[in-house]
Amino acid sequence: MASTERLYDMCVVGAGIIGSAAARHASMIARISVCVIGPDEPQSRSVDDGREIYGAHYDEGRITRNSDEDRAWAVFAQESIKRYRYLEKASGINFYNEVGYIIAGDKDGEFIHQSTEMVQGLDTYYVDPAEMKKQFPFFDFNANDAGIYEQKSSGFISPRNMIKAQLKLAQLNGCDVIIDVVSDITRILSEDKENVMEIKTDSGKKIMSKKVLIATGAFTSFRNLLGKDIHPDVNLFGANVAKVEINENDARNLSDMPSVYYCGKGQGHWNKEFPGCQSGEYRFYMLPPIKYPDDRYYIKMGFRLDIGDIHLSNIEAVKNWYCSGGIPSVNKAVATLITDVVTDISMVSFHGDCCVICTTPTRRPYIDMIHSQLGVAIGGNGWAAKSGDEIGRIAAMLVIKNEWDSSLPKEYFKFRCKTENV
Repeated sequence: MASTERLYDMCVVGAGIIGSAAARHASMIARISVCVIGPDEPQSRSVDDGREIYGAHYDEGRITRNSDEDRAWAVFAQESIKRYRYLEKASGINFYNEVGYIIAGDKDGEFIHQSTEMVQGLDTYYVDPAEMKKQFPFFDFNANDAGIYEQKSSGFISPRNMIKAQLKLAQLNGCDVIIDVVSDITRILSEDKENVMEIKTDSGKKIMSKKVLIATGAFTSFRNLLGKDIHPDVNLFGANVAKVEINENDARNLSDMPSVYYCGKGQGHWNKEFPGCQSGEYRFYMLPPIKYPDDRYYIKMGFRLDIGDIHLSNIEAVKNWYCSGGIPSVNKAVATLITDVVTDISMVSFHGDCCVICTTPTRRPYIDMIHSQLGVAIGGNGWAAKSGDEIGRIAAMLVIKNEWDSSLPKEYFKFRCKTENV
């Protein structure tokens, strides 16, 4: 390493939900120099442009909640949510809307029974079928549907603005934010006879750092980031949502609408072509009206089946999916169901949107060291947006201090390699 080049203590590769959080937490450690590298948000999505890297966080709405059937994800969420208001106040950037979250479904069904056990110890309350319509008149649920309501410390976040808040605070702490895409990471022997990490970018930059944290999500496998013979055991799947545009008056009338997860039989008039309807049971999540950067209000709905329908195995497939706008028939079916479930709204327009879910065999993220100078925090499994601050914090402490700073067992998050590159 030439003496004129700066040597960082830590470089975070990936400036999304987890990477931006890791950069902020690392930047808070005294006498630690940090940089974070990632691309700007694209102004458009087109298969014809030269861009390859996209992100699920270019959005205004992700559900946040304290409850989860997996203890690890519940802890990640709870610890992250505790810091939301601090992040907003310190950065001056608002991203958290505490509108509440309701789990809804057949009062006698297994889903509500399991959910009741899942929320034990949390600040929630049961809403019986007789009260559902009174408390949530804007939902046309089944007469037998009950709910479990998280009224506090839940609702939705703007992942786009959360990242802006994280990066702003990291910069205030001295972190360098480098707008670029990393193409290659190699451990080399410096002129001082010490191993350092050399990070090369698409624009030709070369950054040197003592340690590196990889937080590149679905794109980790497509660049030489972990070493030529190290292939993370992850699978990539396409997720398709639809957004229904409503007018400002309808949005105002739905100002008390919480975020929703539904599993039940629904109403007889609900759209049977909805992809999340199997064996007569509907499963979907839905967010209340959110004002997007185009100054329009949208209600978003998505669904999570047994993941596997849209398997993405290379960077071209990932890019094409991000740029596709979803499957037209799916977009229409989801949009129709939104108008079936939410009462008294007029649909102005609708469109689809796409993201990529990076899954692991354990359904938990990898937070681990590949070697003494290279760590990873990848594998959001579709649940990381609300929980990224805590995942990033744990990863930053692991890389910088070689400490596992969590009540959760470290073994839960051990990195796994594929035995062959597939």
